[in-house]
Amino acid sequence: MSDTTEWVTVHDTAVTNTNPDSNVNVTLNTEPICRNMTNREFKRLIMKVRDAAVVLVKERLAAVMKWDAHERTRATYFFGRADEEIRSILATGLPKLMSALQELVPEKIVRWDDALNRNLTCSMVPESGMNRASVCKPDSAKRIIAIYSSFCTDPDGNLWQGAKIKTLIHECTHFTDTFDSDDLMYGNGESGMHAFALGNPDKAIRNADSITGYIATFDRTVEI
Repeated sequence: MSDTTEWVTVHDTAVTNTNPDSNVNVTLNTEPICRNMTNREFKRLIMKVRDAAVVLVKERLAAVMKWDAHERTRATYFFGRADEEIRSILATGLPKLMSALQELVPEKIVRWDDALNRNLTCSMVPESGMNRASVCKPDSAKRIIAIYSSFCTDPDGNLWQGAKIKTLIHECTHFTDTFDSDDLMYGNGESGMHAFALGNPDKAIRNADSITGYIATFDRTVEI
C-alpha cells in the first residue's frame, strides 16, 4: 500500500461457492469526506486532532484536581462560578470525556450524509454552510460524529478561534455518558462565553461551547 493509494473494505469475508449468480452487491460512495484531502489524509489528520484534544482534557483534569486560585478564576470565567458543584461536575465529566475521545476512530467520523448515519435514531441536520458537526445523543454509545464541509476548512489547532480540535471536544461533550451537554449558546470566542456565564451561572456548565471553551480556549496554537 502506497501513500497515494485509497483502499476501501467492501465485504468482510471472501469465499467461493458453486451457486450460479450468487453475488454480493455492494454500493460504493467514493466521494471523499473532505474535498480538500483524500480519505487517507483525513484519517491521519483526524487522529492527530483527536490525540491533541485528549492532551487538552488531561491538562484541565490535572488542574481541576489542584483547584488553585488560577483554576478557580478560569472556571468562573467560563461558568460564572467556581463552587464545589462545578468542580465535582468537571472532576466527573472530564475523565469520561477523555475516554470518549480516545474511543473515536476514523470510521466513526463521517460526512453528515453518509450511509452510516442511517443506523442512528436521529436525522442529521442538513448542510447549512455554517454548521461544523453534529451527533445523535440517544446513540452516544456508537460514538458517531457527522461533519460538514466547513469543518474541513477550519484551522486544525488555533485555540483562540474555531478549530477542528475544539469541534471534536464540543461534540464529545454532547454524549450522554460524558457531560450530556446542550447547545444553549454558541460562541468560539472568550468574550461571548464569558458574558453567557455571567448571566447564566446555572446553565453554563451544561453548555457545550462553555465546556469546550474552558478546556480548549487559549491564546496559542496546538501543532497537529
